[in-house]
Order: sequence, then C-alpha cells, then structure tokens
Amino acid sequence: MTRDTPVRRRALLAAAAGLPLALAACGDKADSSAGGTAETVGYAADQPPVTLDFWYMPYGGPIQDRAVVQEAENFHRAHPNITINPVRIQWSDALTRLSTATTSGQGPDVTVLGTTWVGGFSALDALRPYTAAEIAAVGGPDVFATASWSASHLLGSDQITALPWLTDVRALFYRKDVLAKAGVDPATAFTDWTAFAATLKKIKAANTGVWPLAIGNANNFGIIHNVAPFIWGAGGNLLNDTGDQSRLASPAAVDGVTYYQQLVGAYDDPRAMKLESDAVPAAFANGIGAITVDNSQSVGDYLADPHRPGLRNGWGTAPLPAGKAGRFGFFGGSGLAILKAAKHPDAAFEWVRYLTSEESQRRYSVSSGLWPARSAAVKGTRLESDPAYAAFQTMIAAGRMYPSIPAWIVVESIIAKDLAELWHANAPLPRSEIQAILTKTSADIDASLKDPTQTGIK
Repeated sequence: MTRDTPVRRRALLAAAAGLPLALAACGDKADSSAGGTAETVGYAADQPPVTLDFWYMPYGGPIQDRAVVQEAENFHRAHPNITINPVRIQWSDALTRLSTATTSGQGPDVTVLGTTWVGGFSALDALRPYTAAEIAAVGGPDVFATASWSASHLLGSDQITALPWLTDVRALFYRKDVLAKAGVDPATAFTDWTAFAATLKKIKAANTGVWPLAIGNANNFGIIHNVAPFIWGAGGNLLNDTGDQSRLASPAAVDGVTYYQQLVGAYDDPRAMKLESDAVPAAFANGIGAITVDNSQSVGDYLADPHRPGLRNGWGTAPLPAGKAGRFGFFGGSGLAILKAAKHPDAAFEWVRYLTSEESQRRYSVSSGLWPARSAAVKGTRLESDPAYAAFQTMIAAGRMYPSIPAWIVVESIIAKDLAELWHANAPLPRSEIQAILTKTSADIDASLKDPTQTGIK
C-alpha cells in the first residue's frame, strides 16, 4: 500500500429512504468555536449543480463497490444539485496517483486516505483543513472512536485534515472443531499471552491435521500490523511520543517481537507463511490453520458462505490476547480528505458530512462489513447483535494507531523491509538474533527521521 522510495518535494501536495431531513439540509449554520459566531457550512440547495469526483480504495470486492454507489445515489436524492462520480483506485496505485493529482491540481474533490498517509499529505500542504464549524457540523471529535480521531491530523498540529470514515480493527478467528479436538475451551484459550501460547501448543500436540496458525508473511506490511499489538502489549512502542526517534530496539519491543516471532515460527502453517496477508482469510476458510487474525470484513464473508472446509464445523472470534502491559490491537482504516485543489470544496464537505453521518455509516458498514469510525453507528445493527462481532467491539477500545507523522510512510517501509528477516529461517529465532534485527531497524528509522522532507510520497 505504501511506496519505498522517499522524495523531496515542495508544497505537494429529504434524503434517501429513511434518512432524516436534518441530515439532508445543505448550507446550514454552525457555531464557530473561534469567535462564537454562526458560520455557514456546506452547499445550499439553491447553489448551481456540480459534480464531485470521489476517489476510494477497495477493502474488498464488488460488495464495497455496490455500497459506494448506493451511498452516492442516496446522497444525490437528498442533494439534487450535487452529483457524485465514484472512482475506484487500487491501493497499490493510490499513493502515486494522489501525489500526481495534488501536484497537478487535477485530482478529485474528495479522496479516501489510508490513516498512515494523513501525516505525509498534511505536512506537504496537500489537504484542505476542516474548519471548526465543519467539525462541529459532523458532531465533533467525541462521536468518533478515540483512536480514529488520532489519525485525523498531523501529530502536534491542531488542523484537522481527514475526518474518520472506516476502521480496520482486528481480532482472532478460530475453528471450534479443532479447539474441541485439542481439549481447549475458547472462553479461556486467548485471555493472555500465556494462555495463547498454551493453546497453540495443545493444538499442535493433538495431531488434528490442522496447523495451529494461519499467518501470512509474504506481505511485509501485513507483518507490521500483526506484530505491533505484541510490541504494545509488552509495554514497548514503535516510536517515542514525539515521533522523532525509534523505540524498536528497546527491551520491551524486543520482548513483544520475540514472543510473536517464536509462536509464528513454531506454529504457522507453512502454506500460510508463503501467502500475502490479504490471501489468508480465504485460505483459513478453505481449511488452512486453526487460528488467524483479520478484520471485521471476514465475518460477513464467512457468514455468507459457511460451508467451506475451515468453516462448516463452526468458527468463532476472540479478542487478541493481553500482554503484561494490557490488550492492544492495530487500528487502521481510512479517512475522508478534501484536497486543497478541490474545485467545489463546500459541496465536497457536504458529501463528507453525509458519509460520516450515523445513518450512512450504519448502512455502509452493514453492506460492506467494514467497521464504522462513528461509534454510535453500530447500534441496532448486526455489528452490535451478532456474537461473531463481539470480539471487535472489545478491540475497538483496545485499538491503537501508528503515529501520524510526515515520515510514517518511510518508517513503515523500513520496518516492512527489515522485519522480513524475522522469517528467513521459517522457524523460531533466538532473542539475540531478533535484537540484532530490531537494532538495525531502529538505526535505519532514526536516519530517515533526521530528514523532515522525507514523506515517502512519490
């Protein structure tokens, strides 16, 4: 999803059925926190017709495409003078295309941004900050998950440049039949690191014919998302609080990576280890591994086709195990940004306000299986009522995002490249070797952080 080559650059950068009329109102008044005076936000109904280009990146296949089109059509019925033109952009192409668009001024009005990209594009002044009145008009920071809001702005800045939209929150998926054959109770199997290690050991010893884990290691960015919760759970961190120095070589970080690497090295299905992370959910459903890690989108996928070999005898979800410092999970996803070069910024905000509304978030999440960033949007949906989603509710509170710094794309690329060494032996490594790998990674990160112009945006 991110590129590996940093560059130096200057200045880069009455609605649909059931939708309350209040949300359909255009050009309404909002209190300005700066001076307390009313400020008009949005795009009034008497304004001329406009068409907005909206770039979005797929988390799934046709299901998400249909959900985007549905929301665009619903929005147009509520706002007849605004037409949305959805443009699907592959994640692998998005960074380059957005960079080109922000430089040329020929990009979309509104774009989806991966949470890890917000810092870089914000630092390059490519995004139009949301005003205090606009932030108030969507409900303010408190309506979103706390971790999601941390990726709405550059670290240390008070300018909000991306409003939270969708959340990539992860939990464990497990096969009930395999755990039963191994004599493992799911209620206690994943409570903490000790229990998790014991569970994997019992599954392997039971000779069930299924490897304990299905974790993909061919995609190094997937490795980061899977290993980070264990670094945090050990009391470590990726960077310091100000985001200008690596902490990966600290004893706590090494403890977390060692725990994770040794479990994956000992218990991961060799077939899964060769897969990219986005191929693992289907592999798990087809019988590879007894336990895997994925986001909420796989719940809907598994419920829709429950007769595959890995699912037909029952499956469940559980929160990630707690380390000595507590339970943590990688918290990713995407936000909605208006480009500085947007041709219709007021109408663009109207579209962003709609997509971040409780009604749209609820409908979109149920349709696509992606978790909404707006906390109340889960109420009354299957995300709240279906037991298969309960683990994700727990992980929302335990979610933690990467620091929103200008150079995060560069940092992430370094981690992805260097941590590939964790799997060169396809086996558990001694702590000393893991320490050496992380010491090198830390040095590489610190060198990149010395150049504030490096954003990794090409």
